[in-house]
Amino acid sequence: MRKNNYLAINIGICLFLLLPTIGCWSRYELNTLAVVIGMGLDKIEETGKIQVTAQIFNPGEKKSTAKNKGDGGSSQSFWNLKNSGDNLLEVIQGLSHKSNRKIYLADNQVIIFSNAIAKEGVQKYIDFFARNNETRMNVWVLVAKNQASQVLAVSPELESTSAVQIAQLVDAQSATSEASRVNLEKFISRLMSKTDAAIAPIVEVTGEGDDKSLSVSGTAVFKKDKLVGQLNRTETRGLLWVLDEIKNGVIVVDSPSGDGKVSLLITRSKSKITPLIMDEDIRFKIGIKEEGNIGYQSSQENLIKPPIIEELEKEQAAVIESEVIAALEKAKKLNVDIFCFGDLIHQQYPDEWLALKDRWDEVFPTINLEFAIQAKLRRTGRIGSLAVLEKE
Repeated sequence: MRKNNYLAINIGICLFLLLPTIGCWSRYELNTLAVVIGMGLDKIEETGKIQVTAQIFNPGEKKSTAKNKGDGGSSQSFWNLKNSGDNLLEVIQGLSHKSNRKIYLADNQVIIFSNAIAKEGVQKYIDFFARNNETRMNVWVLVAKNQASQVLAVSPELESTSAVQIAQLVDAQSATSEASRVNLEKFISRLMSKTDAAIAPIVEVTGEGDDKSLSVSGTAVFKKDKLVGQLNRTETRGLLWVLDEIKNGVIVVDSPSGDGKVSLLITRSKSKITPLIMDEDIRFKIGIKEEGNIGYQSSQENLIKPPIIEELEKEQAAVIESEVIAALEKAKKLNVDIFCFGDLIHQQYPDEWLALKDRWDEVFPTINLEFAIQAKLRRTGRIGSLAVLEKE
């Protein structure tokens, strides 16, 4: 018995020592890979072919001090490799003919669709990324205001590559709540829904010449798989209030005295959406609890007085309501359910949903909202009023 125990222990030790080598057959040496960190899809207007721009990280080079050397090169830390064709899989595989390394997608940070590609329809392109076993489902999905290749050609000031900067800009949107944050998993989920509209943040190139920079703001809106419109920053934040995705941001209101503005910092937010159905009347109760601090004032009144605080809280709630209404009006105009209202009815009124699901496009523009918004100011900062230097 003891001998058998020793044998079992020895076998266990051997198996444990073999664990680090399991899976090594599929590993690659870094110097054999062309690591893609950003990918852009464009439509060539003259030929109708797909153009893929794969931004490849060049770890052997430091970032160039010269700005906007579009396609990268020997002095930059990235290389924009391009290929075109009729089929996305063939185009991406064809990138290997232009590089002496294996194209590696597992570290990709962003997928950017050009405006033209998005309007044409993205499902046939998403199919590749959904099936490819190297593609991570948490890669960010964006729509370029114009061409995706132009976005990836910008050389950023602080980051090594434009793809990394774009990914960080999307991450940083929690500070302003003026752009949606959508990864591949979330985008596919909305595309597959029979009622929910897919959305994605918008990235654009601003400035000219050596002053070009990248900006992520607003939201691209899809009907099925085609781009049909966009939300501006205000409408986007209205959408994010409903989706319970507001983290931080600034709300600017009029000073109660009327002689300036007060900027309020959003510190906490929680939203709850409740569908209400009575006969043919379909409405949604928008419950939002928000907390904030006073961040700045251009008026001279003392803001720590209770009546002033109450007035600011009312104005804060009014701004939140107006942003949600702006988002709903745009969604009704485009006739797209960007709020996932259809799913909420399906979950809470399954029987009623059976009669609604096939005509949701007709019903959605007729829905109404009820609001229950609580806005609280917790802190006023270290001063109560603007310090004014008296003239001598």
